[in-house]
Amino acid sequence: MVETQRSTINRLETTRLIGPLVDRYWRELREAKTKGEKVGWCSGPLFIFPFAMSMKCHFMAGYAAYCAGRGAADEVFEIAESAGELRDTCSYHRLHMGMAAAVKDNIPVREDVILPLPDIMIDGRACPEMSHYAEALHRRMGTRVVGIDIPPANSWKDVPQCERYVERQFREILIPTLEEICQKPFDYDKMTEILTILKKVATIRNQCWEFFRKKPSPWSLWDYGVSIAPVFYMMGDPETIPYYEKLLAELKDRAEKNIASIEPERYRVYWDGWLPWAFLGIIIRNFYKYGALPICGRYPWEFFPHPETIEPEPDPVKGYVRQLYTHGMVVQNTPQQAKEFIVQKVEEYKLDALIMLSSRTCRAWNIGQQDMVNYVEKKVGVPGILIDSDMVDSRFLSQAQVDTRINALFELVDGRKKMLRG
Repeated sequence: MVETQRSTINRLETTRLIGPLVDRYWRELREAKTKGEKVGWCSGPLFIFPFAMSMKCHFMAGYAAYCAGRGAADEVFEIAESAGELRDTCSYHRLHMGMAAAVKDNIPVREDVILPLPDIMIDGRACPEMSHYAEALHRRMGTRVVGIDIPPANSWKDVPQCERYVERQFREILIPTLEEICQKPFDYDKMTEILTILKKVATIRNQCWEFFRKKPSPWSLWDYGVSIAPVFYMMGDPETIPYYEKLLAELKDRAEKNIASIEPERYRVYWDGWLPWAFLGIIIRNFYKYGALPICGRYPWEFFPHPETIEPEPDPVKGYVRQLYTHGMVVQNTPQQAKEFIVQKVEEYKLDALIMLSSRTCRAWNIGQQDMVNYVEKKVGVPGILIDSDMVDSRFLSQAQVDTRINALFELVDGRKKMLRG
């Protein structure tokens, strides 16, 4: 049994600034219809296209994280399940169908998490559940849907074919549909501007990532998790640049003063899968009582991992497609490529253990997780566990299971370290 400890947590000041930015984003979306603005809903990474048309746009995972983080998810799940949604359905899907039912049927929901029904639903299908979600929204609410298939590239030799296929869908289906809805030509200059801002923000973000190499680390994966919005669904917002500039400055200051995120730092951990937005605080406390610090993960690292390759010009559409495939956003998350990605991160950040969040309702992300643990342990001797839970449905969380498995993992890590010391 690993002894727990009293840890000193040194919170970053900069991350406190993200709340007002995110609140403003969702407030402007809620108010869009009253101002006569068009609204789009998106699954998958395609919100840059409605952004380029100056539409207010929602992102499926971003909203789910926001709603769950504000403690409103369970209330919306009840509405969804009363309307016939199965509890085993993707919790992101279920959350949105519950919100759509609440808006359509005038069921009271907290005002700060209400979503306006969209003028268009853009289904960027990266998993089968996204198609079910789009189909359900169309069938029940009459929402217009445009479906774009974003197939995984299971090996690098598949990348050129995937890029040609996805680019044609953007040019022949998505862009003409947005032009029809907005009654104006697609704004390629605006898309270029968005990518230019994104490139600057993501470049600074990567400079922040460098501080994860330091032992002890001045920040954690949880800190980066709350800072993801500026490099994803808030892309193109000029205010995201000063946010990351302040974050970088604070990390530099911490490194110079040797201020650690947690004291003492006993275990450096890889985290696989979604961040558990609805009960992040519970997971954090469970980590910190062991002196465990999550450093990196496959999901948080998928957002424009190589910003130096972002190509705003001369063709922003082609440049964006290349980000999805050639430059790794889609490819690194396939089980085949993920094994080597994890091995690389274990060695790069001197990690002690792997923790894989096996989501009860996101089966696509769970594919191959146990194989990854076995592969990494065999190749570099770092052990791992799976935690059965969910990303936003807190009813799937067992605190006892989490604590038991984490304790067993760190006991194994300690035993191996002791053996190596002889």
